[in-house]
Amino acid sequence: MTGSAERAWHVGEYDLLAWAETAVKAVAFAIAYVAFVQALGRSLHSPNGIHVAELVLLGIAELGLLAAISDRLAEREAIAMGFVCFNNTAHLGMLYALLAVPGPGGLVSLFCGLMLAGEAVKLVWLEENQVTMRGLSTLALQALVGGYALIYAVALVVWQFLR
Repeated sequence: MTGSAERAWHVGEYDLLAWAETAVKAVAFAIAYVAFVQALGRSLHSPNGIHVAELVLLGIAELGLLAAISDRLAEREAIAMGFVCFNNTAHLGMLYALLAVPGPGGLVSLFCGLMLAGEAVKLVWLEENQVTMRGLSTLALQALVGGYALIYAVALVVWQFLR
């Protein structure tokens, strides 16, 4: 081997908070998949007004999740890799549903609310376990997760109050 040994794929150890985050977000993913399936066969529209804001918010989240795939590949942790793939698929499905006529309705609020709840659990998990990753401090990781929480919170406000 060269200077850096390649890590083998493995399954990490997860505590109750990590599994709680996974469970909450898994329900959000299921909701996104339902929205996507409902949108199949519907006509698509060019977004305007508030629809653009919804697409931009979830699109930003999706871009970050696409970047997370390379991190999960480097870590070689099987559950995290599967999770990020399901997470990406859910976001892409919800983006598609937002382009359909009619859109996902209240499913987008449920999705964003559950994703926000999952991020809140993750923030507590990061704090309790003082997690660091690839030279990033716990505070830096909390800022990243907080950014996602903000995206979902703003999306909820857009959906609930600006429609």
